Amino acid sequence: MDVGVTDTLGLSVTLPFLASRYVGAPFYFVEGNLTLPGPLDDGTYHAAFQDLRVEARRMFLAGPVAVTPFVGVAFPTHDYETVGEAIPGRHRRELQAGINAGLPLDAIVPGMQVHGRYAYATLERLNGLPHTRSNVDLEVGQGLTARLGIHGAIGWQIAHAGPTIAELVPDWVNHDRFINSSFLSLGVGASFSVTRSTEIYAAWAGAVRGRRGAHVARVLAVGVSRSFGGGFQGIGR
Repeated sequence: MDVGVTDTLGLSVTLPFLASRYVGAPFYFVEGNLTLPGPLDDGTYHAAFQDLRVEARRMFLAGPVAVTPFVGVAFPTHDYETVGEAIPGRHRRELQAGINAGLPLDAIVPGMQVHGRYAYATLERLNGLPHTRSNVDLEVGQGLTARLGIHGAIGWQIAHAGPTIAELVPDWVNHDRFINSSFLSLGVGASFSVTRSTEIYAAWAGAVRGRRGAHVARVLAVGVSRSFGGGFQGIGR
């Protein structure tokens, strides 16, 4: 849910629902450490809600560029499995802060726009071990028709503070909750406006390179977004 509190102040509340499965080998090695699949890694899909995320942002205009700093928090909604690959998440509270920037490129290609986002995240300490990272995302979108649009995206995750592999070895079965990886991912997607207020979309993304335990994962997301016009004075659209 995305709400425009005013013309420049926005609030987002999201609760992802995930369905994932593990289709890899019965065992593998991460930097020499034998790793076994978890309880959910049986080759079938397992669906669950993940973490509730709340984000507030404030937009500023600098000519044609919209610059939007933001701050957000995330926390688990329930107890879920954290051992293995087909898990909903890490079950750790998270604080994020960063900035978005968007620029229309109609002067170069009609209907094109570019959007960038930088986020710095810190997770709650577990067993005294820190977890901080940066995420940099760049997306270019192109409107093909009045209803149909496509986009391509590239993203980097850069690990900062985090435990070493050696520090995780004594409790290796739970390493996925702690490990802090760096990786590069690519994605493509499309959206179609059914009406002025309803849009359907689909996107695919996959990690193409990583280190410190990063896995080559692929994600397919499909959904519907619905806008509710604002007739409420002071709340905005």
